[in-house]
Amino acid sequence: TAPLGLLAASAVAGAACLGWAAGYEVRSFRLRRAEVPVLAPGQRPLRVLHLSDLHLTPYQQKKKDWVRALAGLEPDLVLDTGDNLAHLDAVPEVLDALGPLLEVPGAFVMGSNDYYAPVLKNPLRYLVPGRPVHLGNRRLPTEDLREGLLAAGWVDLDNARARVKVDHRE
Repeated sequence: TAPLGLLAASAVAGAACLGWAAGYEVRSFRLRRAEVPVLAPGQRPLRVLHLSDLHLTPYQQKKKDWVRALAGLEPDLVLDTGDNLAHLDAVPEVLDALGPLLEVPGAFVMGSNDYYAPVLKNPLRYLVPGRPVHLGNRRLPTEDLREGLLAAGWVDLDNARARVKVDHRE
């Protein structure tokens, strides 16, 4: 009965984690602030907004509104480190959510979820050394997203070296 009890406890723990993730985490958007003292003393601070892991799908209006409101932080530069998409039809949603931020100088890289739609996986697979992680085969419209960001003047930093010009506001 011990293995059966362990199996039952594992199932309950797994269900609790899934419930937490589906019920709370997907609706818990976070803004973290950090000051990094890298500029010379007396220089005006540079505001960098780092976006990551939006995993946007259509009909996530609350998330889109939250992202749009980040423009109120008045960043000097936006860095998007990918995983913007989570649905085949999400590119227009992402570009709409980024709307006012696209007017700010920016740079981006693509994440795995900008290339492939998420697939259900056993999370225990990540704990097995040497085991390949299956990304799925449902390609997302990565090039549409890239073109939209480039059209706004953002710089594609995927496997590249580039400079991003930042206009310091007074």
